[in-house]
Amino acid sequence: MSTKLIFKRIALVTISALGFGILSSVTPASAVASSALVASVGPAGQTSLTVVGGDSSTAYAVVRLDVTVDSATGTSGLATGLQCGESITATVSQVPTTVVAKTLAANGGRISDTTTAQTAAPGTAQRSDLVMTELAASTQGSGTAGATAGASTTTWTDWSLGTAGATSTNMESSTAAGTVDGEILRAGFANAFITDGQLGCTNTYAINKDGSRQASTGVNKVSYYVSIASRLGANTFDVGAYTVQFQLTDANGAVIGTSSVKIDFVSTASKSDATLTLATAGTFIKSAALGTTDTSGNTYASVTLKNRDGGLVRTSTGTAPTLTSRMQVSTTAEPVYADTGSLVASDTGAAGYDFGNEGAGASGTLRPSDGVYGLRTTGSVAGANPSTLPNMPTIAADSARVYRFNILYGNATPITTAFTVFEASGSGLASAPATDVLVTAAGMSTADQLKKSDTDMGTTFTLPTTTTSATVKFTIQTASSAANAAGATLTVKPTWSGSYGTANVSPATSTTGTAYTTDAD
Repeated sequence: MSTKLIFKRIALVTISALGFGILSSVTPASAVASSALVASVGPAGQTSLTVVGGDSSTAYAVVRLDVTVDSATGTSGLATGLQCGESITATVSQVPTTVVAKTLAANGGRISDTTTAQTAAPGTAQRSDLVMTELAASTQGSGTAGATAGASTTTWTDWSLGTAGATSTNMESSTAAGTVDGEILRAGFANAFITDGQLGCTNTYAINKDGSRQASTGVNKVSYYVSIASRLGANTFDVGAYTVQFQLTDANGAVIGTSSVKIDFVSTASKSDATLTLATAGTFIKSAALGTTDTSGNTYASVTLKNRDGGLVRTSTGTAPTLTSRMQVSTTAEPVYADTGSLVASDTGAAGYDFGNEGAGASGTLRPSDGVYGLRTTGSVAGANPSTLPNMPTIAADSARVYRFNILYGNATPITTAFTVFEASGSGLASAPATDVLVTAAGMSTADQLKKSDTDMGTTFTLPTTTTSATVKFTIQTASSAANAAGATLTVKPTWSGSYGTANVSPATSTTGTAYTTDAD
């Protein structure tokens, strides 16, 4: 044992003997403390948003602030959220510089009060280009907290419930006293404000939002809401994105967590620099329904709208933008594309309209305002139950008829993706019993590599274990003619069985299959 260590022990014994004891800091087991902060502008945690349209007095962006309480505290029930002494402070941490030479010193920093103009009088504390209003969680509503997570429910954020002005039914309750030094007072709380850029223990919160389903004995995450808008006199439109930083601190000023979102305001969709992406699945059959759910076996088309950073695009009032969406046809007789049917693009979260599936307890992929639109056909009763609406085109595609989707938004690159409309299965003249099949592979016996005629799809082929690939050729004929039936549609649904690695086989097992068009060979 070292002499140094002996001295330390003697010193501790001496202090104890003199009655001083040993001092320590112990956090009570029942203490509640916030441990994390996450800011988002979308239901899936998106952190970038482009706001389209309106002006500095009408446009806004709603931000959800999720605060998590340290689960080690054993918090139960609904006694969570920011504790008195803790706070979330908002600031503009980055300003756009490309279009206009803005600086953080002149256009960033404080986000407090909604009445002071950006070009304030000399001697007035500098304000950023943006303002923040604290929103009442009651306007959003909460999910329910059941005895188990499975018994709990979630509700989706309504991103339109914001405000760009000094007063709104969506903000926290205010006092009739009006404002003090530009700040709107909270009703019922001394020295509490709605527009000071800071949230605390007096702000209201919601639980189980946007997919969260916490049980009543474990509610350790809550959601606060704020609205970000332009400050009076600030030039915020068509200049680029602002980064708004939210910082969570404890009663001693220690930083617990920091989270940021990017927001830019544009005057029109043509300046949004948005992107469009089309996704399809299944086989498009003439006169058949176009589904909006992504369950296996369904035929559907969906469109994803994103901003320049891969985030979201919303209108100035927080709703999903309207897309121009339609089906078009081009024929040899009229070689230009003409509309052959309208499509309704929906991002409302309504089942049968928006894209996705609900899942048990809203656990599926169906989410409102997530930028993923369902596409459905329209007719004279547009807006009614989708099952009553006209379906896909009534004429199948062929060498003289080509279809395409045509979907537009702002200055995004238009979607002009071709799709094929097929005849219904079995509606053509091709005959399965008259079909010939030829399989070839390295190492196969000569007998197995002969064409099997009129097989009615009932032939088994044996491949050696040394080969890793094979080619299958179908010769389609009609029941009355031995001539090859060119232009017939054949849907192939591969099915693998036994022990195999899914990553090592191609094509993969498919319940929907892939449609092929036969040639004259």
